[in-house]
Amino acid sequence: MNERIEQAKEFGTKIYNSIFRHRFDNTGLTKSKIMFSNVLLHIQPVKIHKRSVKFKTSMGLGLITFYLFLILAATGILLMFHYVPSTAIGPDGLPDAYSRMLNLRSNVFWGDFVRNMHRWAAHGMVAFVALHMLRVYLAGAHRGGREFNWVIGCILGLLTVFMSYTGYLLPWDQLAYWGVNVGTEIARIAPGGALIRSILLGDASTGGEALIRFYVLHVAVLPSVMGFLIAVHFFRIRKDGGLARPADTSKEKQIPDEEFGEVKNNSVFKAARSYKLVEIVKGKEPKVNEEVDQMMFAWPKLIVRELIVLLGVVAVLSAVSVFFDAPLEGPADPNHPTNPSKAPWYFLGLQELVSYHGFIGGIVIPGILAGGVMVLPYIEMFFETFTKTWKTNIPGVWFARERGLLNFLFIGMYLFMLTLIIIGVYFRGENWDTIYPWVQQASGGGH
Repeated sequence: MNERIEQAKEFGTKIYNSIFRHRFDNTGLTKSKIMFSNVLLHIQPVKIHKRSVKFKTSMGLGLITFYLFLILAATGILLMFHYVPSTAIGPDGLPDAYSRMLNLRSNVFWGDFVRNMHRWAAHGMVAFVALHMLRVYLAGAHRGGREFNWVIGCILGLLTVFMSYTGYLLPWDQLAYWGVNVGTEIARIAPGGALIRSILLGDASTGGEALIRFYVLHVAVLPSVMGFLIAVHFFRIRKDGGLARPADTSKEKQIPDEEFGEVKNNSVFKAARSYKLVEIVKGKEPKVNEEVDQMMFAWPKLIVRELIVLLGVVAVLSAVSVFFDAPLEGPADPNHPTNPSKAPWYFLGLQELVSYHGFIGGIVIPGILAGGVMVLPYIEMFFETFTKTWKTNIPGVWFARERGLLNFLFIGMYLFMLTLIIIGVYFRGENWDTIYPWVQQASGGGH
């Protein structure tokens, strides 16, 4: 009997070792192996700077954005089981796409909740991408060798907006139909805009062909491209030395060592000769010139913090989805436009600019802002190169005095666009006339 028990234990150990290449004891070697051997954790380095786990370093904005992307992918897959991108009129007299929205609301178990999660996560991701970019710039984290990753981040920001926009049409209600119509009309103003519009819509107007194209872009093309760029973005953060920090952090108050627990063998490289090279390598690699005494193991403290953020995001988004339903108006009707027809809120700043002047407001100003922001690190680099007295390469320092003017202008750009969005949402009524939200308006079937 004892022999059978020992054989069972041996068999269980073999199964365990086939899945996990390490134990979970409190040693430096184990902490390293956990990070190295896990496909999800491997993108993180074995050791990180203590400053990286402090809230003020990143405020978790990039992480929250990534988690919202994962939630969108998960809820989007669930919604695909119950959605048909068709404008054909069904037995109930409604377009199939719209009928599926009603079906989610009333007949699918938790269907309305999943749709709410998807909708609010999409809006949240757009907002947190903007906040993340603001944080990166104000902390100077777009410099210090991270210039190209800033460009990748800007591209991801544009793709986030576009992905949310393509999903906006899928419910095929009045809100979605006329909101997308406004956006595609704005696109027509750009050079080559008519061609872009015809590619997106596949027809002279928004119809069934446009719904199919928006659906394919939303569920296949854009998520695939974004998934690849997100992986590159994370890879570059690691290879660029982790989260940006000042050259000298000795004067900063760091998290006490005791919070990270005691490691039995102080040298992680003591028992594994293949790891020794990581510590002794010299050259221009990201790990050179680190403050060794300020480094800590990523497992478990960093991973635990990231899981807490994930649980927080899911909890807040779930609460919002329970108490606030995603909007759904009547089925799309090309013959009865809403007045005013408004684009999604993240395009309302652009729509407001277009209302003043089509070409300047719709092309020139947005083009300068978007293009300028994308190459901003290289503009700074150019002036530093040719104006030796101008120093802006100060990574990891919030509101650095030397970057005062640049930070002021960047915040000003955000406030400018935010003001336009607020005007578009609350102060525009029928025929785009100025209204005041505290004055009761007659119902006009608007947004």
